[in-house]
Amino acid sequence: MSSPTRNTLLVGAVGVLVGAALVTNWQSLSATHSPIAVAPAASAAYAAALHSDDLEQRIIEAVKRAEPSVVLIRSTLHGQQIDPFSQFFGPSGPGNGQGEPFIAHASGSGFIFKKDGDTAYVATNAHVVYSADKIEVLLANGRKVQAEKVGSDIRSDLAVLRITGSNLPPALPLGDSNALQQGQFVLAIGEPESFQNSVSLGIVSALHRTDITAGGDGTFNLPSIKYSDLLQTTAPINPGNSGGPLVTISGQVVGIAAVVDPRAQNIGFAIPINAAQPVIAQLETHKTISHPYIGVAMTSLTDRISNYLGYNGKDGIVVTQVVPGSPADKVGLLQGDVIVEINHAKVKDPADVANTVSKLKTGDKVTLLVWRKGALTPYDVTLADMPEQLPQG
Repeated sequence: MSSPTRNTLLVGAVGVLVGAALVTNWQSLSATHSPIAVAPAASAAYAAALHSDDLEQRIIEAVKRAEPSVVLIRSTLHGQQIDPFSQFFGPSGPGNGQGEPFIAHASGSGFIFKKDGDTAYVATNAHVVYSADKIEVLLANGRKVQAEKVGSDIRSDLAVLRITGSNLPPALPLGDSNALQQGQFVLAIGEPESFQNSVSLGIVSALHRTDITAGGDGTFNLPSIKYSDLLQTTAPINPGNSGGPLVTISGQVVGIAAVVDPRAQNIGFAIPINAAQPVIAQLETHKTISHPYIGVAMTSLTDRISNYLGYNGKDGIVVTQVVPGSPADKVGLLQGDVIVEINHAKVKDPADVANTVSKLKTGDKVTLLVWRKGALTPYDVTLADMPEQLPQG
């Protein structure tokens, strides 16, 4: 994302988030949604070039093949600033309760993953188009087209746009990110506002990076995003490359650039295409993704915590925070409660709760066996859809 009003996303390792049982189960999505259609097979000449023994030529051909289908996305948001005096003086204060209107701009990248006649679908990051009321796509050849947001999910940081017009670029073929190996060459292709048609070469430096967080800096009310599974690469992912494809030297998309690490040079993170594909397919069809949640922050039991609570059991996790208005709050869960079982299965780690909830859907019920001050009590909790912005309490 590139904009004076959108700072580079900050990256950091964190513990269990509030509502740790909120992660979308991409595996189950994959089982229930058909794969995204991929582009037709490459020509014989192109296929021969991709299998050449000349590595440099293979890279050049992969870039030539992919670059026309990578786009620059410009987002515009019309809003109104909050009157800073209203919280102290109310509407009769110096600002009369009214904020100044503003227009903000941001930009990022995306790529065409599906084409049907004169209609093409673009995949990008949700944070690139978050809160936007106008979206423009600039093709690699300089042509501008208006885009419609089909669906967006800030939790997985994925969005789908639709563009229409004649002679649109082809869809890029999707690869298999599960087949990636550490050390494999990859290309990050993006359309930063000031440096369009940018390509960087690197390797997959790590697989399955977890607990990476970004956002939550207050810009456009962008919530904090927790990425549960990312590819780490040495292909630099610069501001403005967000949403662009991570491509193998065989020309297949294996990831979607998402996060820049400001603490180190030449390190970027991308969402694996195998994880992104079912989410994108559901956004294309259903516009949104449901994220069921309980609404608690949790931590593992330690001897110190057990002694403090007077808990003598071996199983369980401790509730460290209850989100106001959440399902947990509505049934009366409290900070300091020990969740011993979920759906009659022993709980030994916060991940046990997260994994159980991730396999369910909004409206389903879970039964929690909770220890509090020496007594065990069952609670039936109806899962709700997690809001984009969690209230603080």
